[in-house]
Amino acid sequence: MITTLCYLEKDNKYLMLHRTKKENDINKGKWLGVGGKLENGETPEQCLKREVKEETGYELNNYDYKGLVIFNYNTDEPLFMYLYTSSDFSGIEKTCDEGELKWIDKNDILNLKLWEGDKIFLELLFKNSPFFYLTLNYKNDDLISSKLEFKQKYSCFEVFIPKEYVEKIVENLQRYNLLTEGFYADVYSTIDTVGHWKTLEGGNPFDGEIGKESIANEKIIRFRVKREFEELAYYLVKEAHPYESPVINVFEMEV
Repeated sequence: MITTLCYLEKDNKYLMLHRTKKENDINKGKWLGVGGKLENGETPEQCLKREVKEETGYELNNYDYKGLVIFNYNTDEPLFMYLYTSSDFSGIEKTCDEGELKWIDKNDILNLKLWEGDKIFLELLFKNSPFFYLTLNYKNDDLISSKLEFKQKYSCFEVFIPKEYVEKIVENLQRYNLLTEGFYADVYSTIDTVGHWKTLEGGNPFDGEIGKESIANEKIIRFRVKREFEELAYYLVKEAHPYESPVINVFEMEV
C-alpha cells in the first residue's frame, strides 16, 4: 500500500490530526500529520494535494519531499509512506471528519500519543535532515526494530582509456579509498570499445599521427565516488591518463 503524510508548518508549529472519529482505525487515538492512501491512477504528489485539501481545507502551494517511511505491521502488507512538509499553503481551515485538527508547538509534539517510529522521523524533520529512508517494524503497537538510511549523492565517472592504463587509474583512486564501497575495494566496471579520432596540427598524440584518422581498442572504465570527492577523483584520473585531451565524463546521481 502507498500513502502520503504531510506536516503543515507555521509559527514553529505543526498541524496535527488527533485520529478519534473513524471506526476500525489502526491510528485511532494517536496524533499524526495529514494524508492518506493513493487512489487508482494517482501519483504521490496528486494524493498529497488531494488529502491535504480534503482533511484540512488548505491548498498546498509548495511542499518538500523529506523521506520514504516503510511501515511493517505484523504480517500485513508493507505500507510505503511518502513524507512531506509544507510551510506554503493557503485557504481556510475546515473541520476534519477523521479527528481533531490542532496546531501544536514542535517542542510539545513528542509528548503527544504517537507511534514510536513517528518520533524518529519527526526528530529528523525538526533537524531538517537530508532525504532519508526509514523502515519501522511493529508487532501490534510495539516498535520491534528500525533502520535509518540517508540518500547519498554520487558522481559517476565514465573514462575512455587504453587498456594498459586501467590498473594505474584504479591504483591512483585507491590511494584515497575512492573505489571502496562498504566492505568492498576496487569497485568499478570496464567495457571494451573502439576509439576513433583525427589528430589536428599542433597536437601531441599518445597514439596516431597528425592529419590522419586513427582507430584504437580502448576500455571504458566506470565508477562512482561520493559527490564531495568528485574534484579529487577527476584530478587523479587525469593525472594517470596518457591522452593529451582525455575523455572523462561525469554524471550526478543520488541513491
